[in-house]
Amino acid sequence: MQKKQPQPAGRFRIPPYVLWVGALMVLSQLACYYLTRLLLPGRTLHILTIPLDARIPLSSPWITVYFLSFPFWIGTGLWILLESKPHAYRVGMAYALAMLLSAAVFLIWPGTMERPEIAGTGFFDRLMILLYRIDSPTNLCPSLHVLATYFCWRGEMGCQKVPGWYRVFSFLFLLAVCASILLVKQHALIDIPAGILTGETALQCARLCRLERIPYAAERYFTER
Repeated sequence: MQKKQPQPAGRFRIPPYVLWVGALMVLSQLACYYLTRLLLPGRTLHILTIPLDARIPLSSPWITVYFLSFPFWIGTGLWILLESKPHAYRVGMAYALAMLLSAAVFLIWPGTMERPEIAGTGFFDRLMILLYRIDSPTNLCPSLHVLATYFCWRGEMGCQKVPGWYRVFSFLFLLAVCASILLVKQHALIDIPAGILTGETALQCARLCRLERIPYAAERYFTER
């Protein structure tokens, strides 16, 4: 009787469903952000700031939190999707729905805001200038920065593979992101609750409508062909 060859220890493989659900989430966010901008020229933009926004000071070091959110989304999102296929399908479909809702708001009620001139020449000031150069002040409400970070924290709920300390860290990072988008003058106050409300609405709609049935149906369709 032949003995089975032992599997190499420590080998890690990402399940295929994680890759395509992750791709769906990334593509839906890119489409929400960039495709809607193609339809904005010629439309009336609404000023979203209120007097309280003007009292919030500009603090360029907070640009670090703003930029660190990108690797945070990737790492945390991957961790959440690796929890299980049902959980990945629920979170992935809810995220795609959140991007669809955000795109609708961007087009129905396009907003903008005035941003300050960056006079400094330090490291953080240069990062601020780079941000302002590559990202125009449109597609502000809801804040996708807040929405994506909120999804990371909410997506961790019910995950056995994500430890409790990291969930606390994610919540604190969410608060830091909310502060950063105001302190770098990239968003107005209204964009924060709008991002959280859009994210939670999408999560609850996806749960009530059982949107995870869509990827399961697609999976059955392609495996039976």
